[in-house]
Amino acid sequence: MRKIALAAIAVALAGAGTPALAKVDCDGGFKTHMSKMTIYIDKVTGYDLADAVRKSLDAYNSCKAGDNFSPHGIWDQIEADMKAKAGR
Repeated sequence: MRKIALAAIAVALAGAGTPALAKVDCDGGFKTHMSKMTIYIDKVTGYDLADAVRKSLDAYNSCKAGDNFSPHGIWDQIEADMKAKAGR
């Protein structure tokens, strides 16, 4: 029980020491997003795939521009849209 309490305190302290606007890993996030998209390639039209890739790349470029912008919400929405289109 004591180890669990100490672990919880360590996690809380680590979270408190992290800046609220930590730098987003644009490259790693984009690679993860694109790997999630691969399952939909054969299930959607070429237009839908190209549209998703363009939107994904726009979010990546915005992230790399250095703004305090996290593209993960956009990438999550793109993945949800692709899933819905693949189910048609």
